[in-house]
Formats: sequence, structure tokens, C-alpha cells
Amino acid sequence: MPSVLRNLILFNFIPFLLSLFILPDNKIKLSVFWGWVIVFIGLGIGILAFEISKKKNNKDFLKIYFGGMIVRLILLLALIFVILKFISISPIGFLFSLFIFYIINQIIEFLHISKSVKKIKYD
Repeated sequence: MPSVLRNLILFNFIPFLLSLFILPDNKIKLSVFWGWVIVFIGLGIGILAFEISKKKNNKDFLKIYFGGMIVRLILLLALIFVILKFISISPIGFLFSLFIFYIINQIIEFLHISKSVKKIKYD
């Protein structure tokens, strides 16, 4: 099993499922769900941008990866606005879960990138 998939299951999906079982209020569960979905979409875009750009030269890598980061942040901001505006959820639960899952997923993305760079560097 690839390490990024193992890390996603262990540090992302399991805490998400545990939070759904632990939390008593359905409105907060929905908030956690939407926070997790938004961050998971951002992680997918980030890993996809890295996989596309890792075999490119430095200039193209920077354009693709950091361009993807800008697109990802704009998409995340738009989704956060839409969810807070149009879906009846707990804003504090949503923002807290968004923050927690964002930190977890950034660590997973960083670990994936650092392992991939080591493989590319020494191959």
C-alpha cells in the first residue's frame, strides 16, 4: 500500500469516522463532514498537481505546483463561503474541523512530497 494512501486512511479517514461516532449533534456532524470534504478535495488537487509536475523542469514545476496551490486556495475559499452561506451547519464546528483536517492533510502532503523527491533525486 502506498504510504500516502496509508497515511490518508490512518490520519485522515479514521479520525473523520471517529468524530462522526463521538459527536452527539447531527448539525455538528454535518459541519465536520463538510470541513473534511473541502480539505480532502484540496489535498487531492495538491497531490495531483505534484504528480503532474514532479517530472518537469524546475520552471514548469513551479508554475504547475504553485499555480495549483493558488487554484486550490481559491476553490477552498469559495467552497467555505458557499457552505457557510447556504448550508445550515455549525460555523464553529465547521471551521474547527476544517482547521484540524487542513493541518493533518498538509502534513500528509508534505510527507508524500518529501518521499517522492528523495526517490526522484536518487533514481
